[in-house]
Amino acid sequence: MSNPLMQSINDMSRERFVSTFGSVFDHATWAAEEAYECRPFADVKSLFTTLTAMVRAAPDEARRRVVRAYPGLETFLAVASAEALTQPVSDVPADLNRLSSEEFAQFRALNKAYQERFDMPFVIYAQDLTRAEVMKALEQRLRYEPEVETATALGEVAKFARVKLAEICQKLEPGQPK
Repeated sequence: MSNPLMQSINDMSRERFVSTFGSVFDHATWAAEEAYECRPFADVKSLFTTLTAMVRAAPDEARRRVVRAYPGLETFLAVASAEALTQPVSDVPADLNRLSSEEFAQFRALNKAYQERFDMPFVIYAQDLTRAEVMKALEQRLRYEPEVETATALGEVAKFARVKLAEICQKLEPGQPK
């Protein structure tokens, strides 16, 4: 049985493939360019695995550029510090926009230490996490060796990329509005 979505993806020209999937990982169009050579893909999972492998296999500085393209914890702390907010911000994960002053100070200090240690933002896919879980992850990852932390950060970036790929594929599904 043939999968029309995968047939469509595998039949794309290089230009269309790169323009369609080049944004799965922010600032990594090159991953889609390299993944194109690995066609045909059996399913969306194998496409995702290939794109992820291309990013993970890139030189260290290219991988760090990818991590730096994602919103780090400081983005959410900036929202939390904006006392002038009159309406709640619903797209801030883990209620990071509702920190006590003590929690805010602790997050700010640990985040600063993280950025100084690793020279990249603390990226975490926090959609289903509590702020305590984010804090625990920050404390734990601050102790990692740089190579381990870069790999961990890329794992978090891949969670964002998986969501983006699913959104792209949903739009490509036959019968879906383009």
